Amino acid sequence: MRFSILGPLAVYTADGAAVPVGGLRLRRLLVLLLLTPGRTVGSERLIRGVWAGEPEPESAGNALQALASRLRRALGASAPLHGDSAGYRLEVDAGSVDLHRFEDLARCGRRARAEGRLQEADELLGEALALWRGPALSDLGETGGAADVAVRLAESRRGILLERLALRLDLGRHDDALPEIEALAAREPHDERSAELLVRALSAAGRQADALAAYDRLRRGLAEELGLDPSPHMQRLHLRLLRGELHSEPPAPARPEPPTEPAPPPARPVKRLPHILTSFVAREDEVVQVGGLLRDERLVTLIGPGGAGKTRLSIEAGGRFADERPAESGVWFVELAPLRDGADIPHALLAALGLSEPPGMSLSSGAPAAGGDIIDRVVDFLADRDALLILDNCEHLVAESAQVAERLLARCPRLRLLATSREPLGIAGERLLAVPSLALPPETTTARDAGDYASVRLFVERARAVDPDFALDEHNAEHVVRICRELDGMPLALELAAARLRAIPVAHLASRLSDRFRLLTNGNRFALPQHQTLQAVVDWSWELLDDAERTLLRRLSVFAGGAALGAVEHVGSQDAAIGERDVWSVLFALVDKSLVIADVAEDGGSEPRYRMLETVRAYGAQRLAESGEEPAVRRAHADYTLDLWTRADPHLRRTEQLSWLALLRQEHDNLTAALRWAIGRGEVSLALDLLHASCWYWQMGNSWADLVRLCGELLRAVGERPPADRIVAYAHCLAVHSLGADFNARDISVKGLLRAEELLAESGGRPEHHPGLLMIAMLLGMLGYDRTERSARLAETAADHPDPWIRAAAQLFGGLLALHSGEGGEGRRRVLTALERFRTIGDRWGTAHALTMAAGLYHLTDLDRELELLAEGDTLAAEIGVGGLRSQFRVRRAMGLAGRGRIEPARREIAEARTLAADSDTRLFCQVGAAEVEYAAGEYAAAREMVLALSAEVAAMNAVLRAQIEPVWLALRSRIAMALGDRDAALADAAAAWRMITPAMTGMPCADVLEQLAEVLHREWPERAAVLLGCAEAVRGLPNEADPAVVRVRARARGSLGAAAFDRAFAAGAATAPDRMGAWMDSWAGEGSPESAG
Repeated sequence: MRFSILGPLAVYTADGAAVPVGGLRLRRLLVLLLLTPGRTVGSERLIRGVWAGEPEPESAGNALQALASRLRRALGASAPLHGDSAGYRLEVDAGSVDLHRFEDLARCGRRARAEGRLQEADELLGEALALWRGPALSDLGETGGAADVAVRLAESRRGILLERLALRLDLGRHDDALPEIEALAAREPHDERSAELLVRALSAAGRQADALAAYDRLRRGLAEELGLDPSPHMQRLHLRLLRGELHSEPPAPARPEPPTEPAPPPARPVKRLPHILTSFVAREDEVVQVGGLLRDERLVTLIGPGGAGKTRLSIEAGGRFADERPAESGVWFVELAPLRDGADIPHALLAALGLSEPPGMSLSSGAPAAGGDIIDRVVDFLADRDALLILDNCEHLVAESAQVAERLLARCPRLRLLATSREPLGIAGERLLAVPSLALPPETTTARDAGDYASVRLFVERARAVDPDFALDEHNAEHVVRICRELDGMPLALELAAARLRAIPVAHLASRLSDRFRLLTNGNRFALPQHQTLQAVVDWSWELLDDAERTLLRRLSVFAGGAALGAVEHVGSQDAAIGERDVWSVLFALVDKSLVIADVAEDGGSEPRYRMLETVRAYGAQRLAESGEEPAVRRAHADYTLDLWTRADPHLRRTEQLSWLALLRQEHDNLTAALRWAIGRGEVSLALDLLHASCWYWQMGNSWADLVRLCGELLRAVGERPPADRIVAYAHCLAVHSLGADFNARDISVKGLLRAEELLAESGGRPEHHPGLLMIAMLLGMLGYDRTERSARLAETAADHPDPWIRAAAQLFGGLLALHSGEGGEGRRRVLTALERFRTIGDRWGTAHALTMAAGLYHLTDLDRELELLAEGDTLAAEIGVGGLRSQFRVRRAMGLAGRGRIEPARREIAEARTLAADSDTRLFCQVGAAEVEYAAGEYAAAREMVLALSAEVAAMNAVLRAQIEPVWLALRSRIAMALGDRDAALADAAAAWRMITPAMTGMPCADVLEQLAEVLHREWPERAAVLLGCAEAVRGLPNEADPAVVRVRARARGSLGAAAFDRAFAAGAATAPDRMGAWMDSWAGEGSPESAG
């Protein structure tokens, strides 16, 4: 979708169709969310903005929730709106909002102008201004958050307009710019910026008298209406005009005569900064940010961990500062890292400023003698200067650095200080700027996109310094991305890693970063000692810690995914080394020292999480292993993790599931770490408890493949005899592994499921008491093996369970069993009942799965309703963040759209589904869906290429999943082959598809395949097609009245046979047992000639 707020609010689909968003409050809500797309906006802020200028409703939170629901319906699945206790987030790309495109273009235009690329700057600013369609948000009233935004946007547009007009004058295009400048000056008679442009433009056009008159109008207006004089800048402009220094555009300059004496160079500010030999990469935004802070603040401290690039950033920002200052200004760099005594800081200042020691000064101590104080000497030098001092590496002398900074700022009113440190100086007026890691690419980033990330750009640039032929490509992108992520995007670590490419290929380098401290030891020999190896970088910070800080830092290394304060307190206070009441104060000290990062939500609503960069965590893990306390700390971590997941599990099936899911996803890595530790230590009871407590989380679609692998590891650790008091957990583990592991025979998978069922029965466990086991028991019923009746009884028992979620699930799975058993009417009733129950409970996951089944039922009767339910399911899947489930909804919608002839929208759904596909099985489903769409479009050759390309993947699938998808795949192959005229291949695939249908699957799956095979046969064998259609309706227990393909096949077969003959064949099929139908299919495939179904 596209959103326009630079004018009246407008929303458009990807096709350009307008999307109505009615109601003033609803439109205000949308605007407030569009200001920060993809980020949560706090509920309080939204309420203030939406109801500004009017009384807030009594239950503002509920009213906001109702508005959000209306907005979600208005926007649909193309712009997912997520909500939780903290606020709401509109999940759209910033590039789809014209405001953010305007800001990006303006930023690029300003940068181009600053770098002298004037023509490019003019074009970029012009593009930015062209996005405006009138006054911003003019249809949202004069009060409220949107009105405040409109004022800010108008001022921003005005600033860009003035910049572009000034740029036009710089380019000599005064004739083009003058009409707009005159109109602007007329609207704003007291604005000096527009008046300055008017004076310049008139002078450049040769209209000196008019230029003088324009200045005089400004002067009189300011004096008469505001009692002000023009600014000194305007007065200087007037003086230049009177002297003729502003004149009409000069002719093209002739070749200058060589001067008899070289002209003296223009005076420039002093710039005493280190000379850097390497290029400055990927920090442009931060340089601009530092420059902005230095314009407004007198003390700015860049804080961050060692190796973050603070020093390099300060040097670059200092150079830019000097370039923007008059000649009497200056920038000086003061390196504090070599100092060991705070008393030496004044001497370092003198040396950096190029000043001599006062007479009588003791060089060793800096104690004053008759000649006075060193600081007085520094103050005398800097007192009247517009100067910048960079104090680099203050962390080891932070108190002394703070004292010096405070004295200098108090006595030098025009002085600014830029400090770099791993912790704040902690004095009044200090403005902190955290220097972040360089932007990291996602794990799956391609070579084409990886270069957009700052960390990758830096690594590639430094790699080329040691190997000029190095280039990012599809062969090495995966390894480069891994290196950047493993090293946290830290510039120093990336530079050390790139230097290793002299001796080791990039793939090998990526695989060896687990031993990063031994590997990355090849720094610049002229660098400071603490910057020559990765180990030295972290050692430097470690040595500055006290005992309690060191203890907590190493204990924090067990948290693989960060931690909330409660978790830190539990794990950190294992003994008297740190009391539980003191953990938080030690933790905050580590945050101040840039060794721990506090991730705080922007709205401040959710609990902060504390994490370490991976390099710091690896260092802490080394120290933990050396301390001898690792087993106890990891056990405390596992115990805390088990308690959290045990408490969380029931909430995952209630209306509050979104906030709990968000929390557990943050804890996912901690869970995995605890499980692997317990398995590795042989703590099988603990491992089984962890897995059982977390199993529903995994089964909701959170890294199912990882769960299967962990179950396999745990089963091997347990062996043949599970602990007697953990039978339920063991059965759960065995069932999951049997369902998901890559067994190549379906019987082997089912054998494991049956064994799990037996163990559960022997122990007295009841599947209906455990949601995950209930699902697996239902699955056994669908797979057959004489378990259909047993599963049906289980569904009936669970239907009376006291837990409303179990009752809803029993309806859903009972409905599924009925549909698979040919009881279509009963199955439909149960599925729709389950859908309403899950909605009432508020379980989005259960509702989404009920919607998939309900949509399949409506495919038989009401295609519009089917698409509505699939769209609703996609929205719910987006809310719970399960990309694989979303992908399935998108594929189903694509096939529904394609069946109705809407090919292009169907292709877009497939493209979106592919981006959401979470695993190989989902990607295979996407490919089958894509082939269906191309088949519907008449692109039979393309469709055939797609399905044949899947042969190896289908053969390699897990046996249980293969049993579900292979019949569909073979039936599609058969239809495509017949469409291409390959009758023998079509019949062979049709027979093979039928053989894949098991005796137990006599309901919906069987009917779907029969109808597809009828499509294969109907042109040459209409009687056989009618038989298949009749059999399909009988085994499903429901008529298919709406599926476009089935309606088309039925009509053609009826037209070929005549109504009476069609009805006889249809009735014969309805009366035929499915097992006899299999024999017919085999005989038809062998015949290859049209005969009666007989």
